[in-house]
Amino acid sequence: MTLNIQNLRFSYQAHNVLDLSPVTFEQGKIYGIVGRNGVGKTTFFKTLTNIITNYSGSIEIDGQNIKENPRILTSVGIVLDDMELYKNYSGWFNLRYFGGLRGNFDEERTRILAKELNIDNNLNEKVSRYSLGMNKKLILLISLMSDADILIFDEPFRGLDKGTVEWFKNYLLHLKTEGRMVLISSHVQEDIETLADEVLVLENGNFVEKFDLHKKNQTYIYRVQTNQPQALHTFLTELHVKFSQQAENWTIFEMNEDNYREFFKQAVAQDIEFYQIKKESKFIELVK
Repeated sequence: MTLNIQNLRFSYQAHNVLDLSPVTFEQGKIYGIVGRNGVGKTTFFKTLTNIITNYSGSIEIDGQNIKENPRILTSVGIVLDDMELYKNYSGWFNLRYFGGLRGNFDEERTRILAKELNIDNNLNEKVSRYSLGMNKKLILLISLMSDADILIFDEPFRGLDKGTVEWFKNYLLHLKTEGRMVLISSHVQEDIETLADEVLVLENGNFVEKFDLHKKNQTYIYRVQTNQPQALHTFLTELHVKFSQQAENWTIFEMNEDNYREFFKQAVAQDIEFYQIKKESKFIELVK
């Protein structure tokens, strides 16, 4: 299954929100969609599910235009950060209602997932009584219960306890092995790095960078704190590595993993002591 986007453009109040070059997403992969606040990530997700339809260009799932063939969206599950539930009704009512919108409701699968999310004993209660975490678990359950081929998650970890976050990450990786396609946004670097195969950076309405996180020997940003910053800077200069300085003896530079390992050995041999070392994927600099 493929999700193909051609020249997607959307404006709001004379402001150009999306102006995407052609991009294709494939099954069996997890894609991280990242960008600064307000850049249009949620808007992008809403266009993929016909929540927003007044755009130009085309969005196709396996060659079928989602505007012309909206039934194809039964293969899509979505969690939006601002998703509204029917709070005066029970969890079960919400599950059956949203399941019915897709034309199917697998109660057995739903019960199994509810138990794994530790929400099964609360589904007869009104949603208005739920905590933030319970509310988010119910939204996750709604997205997962349909066994969709394409799953879209907008900041899904916000409000979840640590145990649920770990369960959900493992479940997403399991879904990937089954050939599902996952698009996910998160402001937490670790969430994206532990899950995504590829990361797309959204800026000024378009995907300006694409990173393959499984690429061998890729370049990272290293932030190191040392007892001898001047000696470190001299060593980096000899290696023709550009760097920048920060307060409290922090130095920032880019280097691939193989070169870093050799650099570290030689630096230690020169009696340069490292107090702290922080390693980040390059896409982090583009979304700060």
